[in-house]
Amino acid sequence: MKKLLLAASMLTALALPAQADLVLSELVFRDLGGTGFGVAPRLLTIQENVFEQGSTFATAGGGTGFTGQDGSVCTSNGTCQSTLTGANESLVYSVAALGWNSGAEVGIGLDTNEIGSTAGLTFQSLVLTLYDINGTALGSFSGDGPVFISQTLLALQQGNGNSVFDIRLDAAQQAQYDAILAANGGPANVYEGLQASFGCTVIAPGCGPSTDGAESFLAFNASVPVPGPIAGAGIPGLIMALGGMIGLNRFRKKRQLA
Repeated sequence: MKKLLLAASMLTALALPAQADLVLSELVFRDLGGTGFGVAPRLLTIQENVFEQGSTFATAGGGTGFTGQDGSVCTSNGTCQSTLTGANESLVYSVAALGWNSGAEVGIGLDTNEIGSTAGLTFQSLVLTLYDINGTALGSFSGDGPVFISQTLLALQQGNGNSVFDIRLDAAQQAQYDAILAANGGPANVYEGLQASFGCTVIAPGCGPSTDGAESFLAFNASVPVPGPIAGAGIPGLIMALGGMIGLNRFRKKRQLA
C-alpha cells in the first residue's frame, strides 16, 4: 500500500513519499457549493468518540451493505456502531451515477466535523473498492495512513458547508480504474464502496482522537472546473497546510527514532 496524502501536492515532498494511490489536489479544498446531507451523494458517514470506523460495500444488484466499528456486517444505525446507515448518510452508487466515467473524474470530498477538537484528527485509513453487479470486488484503491490533520486545517474545513478536502486517484491509479471499467462493460455496470477510519483506539501523544460530530465522504466529478475561489486555497491556505505538514513530518521522524 502507498501513502494517502492530506496535503497540497506541491508540499508533499516536505513530508511524505511522492507516490500515492489517493491524493489531495493542489488546492487542498474544493468548493462544491451547498453540500449538506440530502444534497450531494454521500458515500459514507461515520461518527464515534475517540475512534471511528465503518464502510459501505455493494451487494447483488447494486444494493448497499454496511460494516461497523468492529468490521462486522450490520443493517441499521441501531446495530452498526460508527457507520450511519441512512440513505442521505451512506449509500452505494454505480460509478456512472456519480459521473465517474473515468479515473480522472473520481473525486472524493471529505467533510470533517470536529468543532470541539483541540488535538487535531488522525486520518487512519481510506479504501475505495469497485464491485460488479453481483457484489464481487473488482479492485481497490487505498492509502497507507495514518495522516494527521491539524486543528488549523480542521478549522478551515468545518462541517457540512461548501468546502471539502479534495481527494483523488493519482495518474497510475486512474489508468487501473479505467481498465476495470473497460473489462466490466463500462461505468453503468460498476459500483463503488468506501471504507474509512479516524482517531485512535488509545489516546496517546501524537494521535488526534475523534471528539465531536460525523466525518462524511461525498462524491464529485474531479474533472469539472471549480467556479470562483476555493475556501482555504491561495497563499493563506497553503501556509496553514504547510505548517500542519511540517508538524506531521517532525512527529513521524521522532516516532521513527523512537
